[in-house]
Amino acid sequence: MMENEKNGQLPVESGLPQPVQEEAPQPVDAAPQEEDGKGKKKGKKEKEKKSLGRNILEWIATLLTAVILALVVRSLCFELVKVDGQSMQDTLENHEVMFVTKFEYASVWATWPFWDDVTKTVSSARAAVFGNPARFDVVICRYPGRGDLNFVKRVVGLPGDTVKIEDGYLYVNGEKYDEPYISDEYRVAGGSNGRSFAECTVPKAGAEVKVVWANENHTRFSLEVNGGTWSFPNLSEAENSQGDVIMLIGRSLYLNGKQIESAETLEQVAGQTFTLREDNYIVMGDHRNNSNDSRAQGPIPRTMIYGHAAQVIWPLSSWRGIPNGLDVK
Repeated sequence: MMENEKNGQLPVESGLPQPVQEEAPQPVDAAPQEEDGKGKKKGKKEKEKKSLGRNILEWIATLLTAVILALVVRSLCFELVKVDGQSMQDTLENHEVMFVTKFEYASVWATWPFWDDVTKTVSSARAAVFGNPARFDVVICRYPGRGDLNFVKRVVGLPGDTVKIEDGYLYVNGEKYDEPYISDEYRVAGGSNGRSFAECTVPKAGAEVKVVWANENHTRFSLEVNGGTWSFPNLSEAENSQGDVIMLIGRSLYLNGKQIESAETLEQVAGQTFTLREDNYIVMGDHRNNSNDSRAQGPIPRTMIYGHAAQVIWPLSSWRGIPNGLDVK
């Protein structure tokens, strides 16, 4: 007997089948692994690292996108504005914060920060979009020659209206309005503007404007609107048939964006007929004897009204809506 048999093991040549070990199938798309310089296996290709310049450009693009979106929201959707002063008491109190909507009748106001206030009025790109303010809406507006300074006022005169205040009461197109949102103590004479002003017509787009001499020596000028003497310090842009544009800011007349400083230049526009480019509105504060408004500034152009004061949101204890004056009982 052989030695293997003694140990109970069959010889290889016994003819019995031997177990077969099959290799695990390899995936068809498996890529052969490579070794790096350190002898370690490499898997998928490593992602390329971004350069510093590319990272900076991506950050700049992200910031620019955020700024543009913020400007669009602020120009056309909403903005938070803080009340500064007592001119709208008792409707609005000093230091309250308002939620101002833009989508009803926004105006886009594009200027450079380094421009002076007059340049912002003369050279700014302005456009009114959406609808128009209603009578007795509380609005956020700007005044000619006052730059980016915001004012909160109430619209009391629409384009083409005749408006006056007599004995502390407002008359529009001959109709007297009691305005219940105004305290009686605010109707009395006082402040820089007083309680009353004579009847005037609110200019509207298409009104006829003329520059006329105010004395025989031709050293002073005045303006006429639809044949009536213009007594306010400001008037928005008016254009003649040759494309020349005049604008009154304060008591200074501007021609094509430049202040008229010589009699020779004034002679060029004197007697000419200009057409007002856009509608104007009369705005006033509810504190009638303590408000810098259209009584001192004159009617303001439509593009200088850019938001509707809709809600007081701060302080929280004063949270409330700001209704149109006709809804106040």
